[in-house]
Amino acid sequence: MKKHIFFPGLVLMISFILLQLGCKKDEVVMSTIPPTITINNDVIITTLGNEFYMEADLADDAGIKSFTFRYDDWYLYNTVSLADSGNPKTYHVKYKFKMPDTAANKIHSINLSATNTGNATKSTQFKILLNADFPQMYLIESTDPSKLINDLFGVPELVNKTSSYNYETVYYSAAANSTVWFIPSKTTIKPFMYGIDPANTSKLSGDYTKALPIVLPAIGYYKISLNTLNLSFTTQALPMPDPTAAYAQTALVGRGFSDYPDMNWQNALPNIVLMDKDPANPYRFKKMVKLGTPSGSSYTTAQFIITTNNGWSNFWRFDSDKDPNYTVFGGGVNVDIPITTTPVTYKVTFDSYTNRCKFERQ
Repeated sequence: MKKHIFFPGLVLMISFILLQLGCKKDEVVMSTIPPTITINNDVIITTLGNEFYMEADLADDAGIKSFTFRYDDWYLYNTVSLADSGNPKTYHVKYKFKMPDTAANKIHSINLSATNTGNATKSTQFKILLNADFPQMYLIESTDPSKLINDLFGVPELVNKTSSYNYETVYYSAAANSTVWFIPSKTTIKPFMYGIDPANTSKLSGDYTKALPIVLPAIGYYKISLNTLNLSFTTQALPMPDPTAAYAQTALVGRGFSDYPDMNWQNALPNIVLMDKDPANPYRFKKMVKLGTPSGSSYTTAQFIITTNNGWSNFWRFDSDKDPNYTVFGGGVNVDIPITTTPVTYKVTFDSYTNRCKFERQ
């Protein structure tokens, strides 16, 4: 008969090891401390249709069970299990996604959540933005698409770019509660138009289907600033400029005005188009004109500048001859725009304070 030798100390040691292993296993499974998430690129700027990566480092002493990306607007819901990887304690996430072609121009928040083996979860977000550093920005007073392509020039109104993503303009509100929006395209409001975000009125929205107008409550000049990266904006009412510093009169001088057949670069009445001063603002001048080749003339372009009718010492030309955006005091180039013998009527508005001029087709 074999004798079984009993070692009490060995049994106790084995029991202790099993107990310790059991405790460690229970501790991992039952951990209530969520994983940590360190995002490498929490703000991502991209363009429509382009692919981008979202990267993050996950860590958890209990082991990482899975991570999930979710954004309902883009029907994104994807959970990645790490069970086959042995539920690692650290894991680097690098997830590729394509910006939808129909993505709205707003901040898109994609949620990343990580879950450990004890089902404790931690979440954070990636902020995805369209590249909103536009080379130019324009102010519009109406969202009517025809207003952007029907007028001769000056509509929409060019805004100054002060730095990356930042734009600023001085605008005259000709009526109480006037409304404005901003667009980076000269001919369309799609897909980007900036106005007040209806979900957060302290911010802008670049979604042309949702952007509400910025309302200017009173008549007068306003400085308007906007940032297309963080979607902030400010409006500041400015004091009216000194009326005694305004010019007494301004006139259009050149050729191509069908109601002025003898006008050919003279600078004296009656062969100039003397503009009417706005009674509410001495810096603004208006006039209804007809552009067209006068009877008896053969030229086919309208050429003109603006003067104060004082012997050419004060004048404004334009930044471009064919497609001007603003007037240049004492410099610039003459407008040179094609015309025909069929005249077209325009309402001219010139603001000598902001150096903006527009010809609106009637």
